[in-house]
Amino acid sequence: MLAVLCAASLLTGCEDASPRRTTIEVKKNGEIRHTIVEDFAESYYSLDGLKETIQTACDTYNAALSAELVRLKDAKAEDGVLTAVMEYESASAYSGFNRQALFVGTVADARAAGYDLNVTLTNAGKDGGTVGKAELLEKEDSHILVIREAVDVKVWDKVLYYSGDVTPQDDGTLTVTDDQSLSFIVFK
Repeated sequence: MLAVLCAASLLTGCEDASPRRTTIEVKKNGEIRHTIVEDFAESYYSLDGLKETIQTACDTYNAALSAELVRLKDAKAEDGVLTAVMEYESASAYSGFNRQALFVGTVADARAAGYDLNVTLTNAGKDGGTVGKAELLEKEDSHILVIREAVDVKVWDKVLYYSGDVTPQDDGTLTVTDDQSLSFIVFK
């Protein structure tokens, strides 16, 4: 699947307000929308061939699990930029298909799943202070996203805290810069 994801990263996302950078959007219903935005200027690339490769990978993955968990929603190439939109039924479907760490649930769910929450996070409020494990565990009903991928992320509610390798952007997304260790985003 990783080879297909690399191929998919040559596509760009097509939605109402298309991101200009590769973005993972977490929806309130648990679905994940992955908009992949990449350079597509080389003449030897074939949009139809890439779509077919990605669709085959989706079909294979879904057949193996007897459920439609992954979909290629759209793909287009314009002005040398490819945008592909992938949709996943859940964070676990995203993780399984892409072989990348992605968890979305409550802080209590993350703890129960074995994630080490002994982390220092930046407060997204004006004071910009930090919180540690004790304060994080007090927010057990808040949502948390755990990811190991350098990508922009958009969540459905107000961000409360984020790890040091996450940078808030003016458009409401958060940029994760570290693809080697887990990054944390806590939101309402």
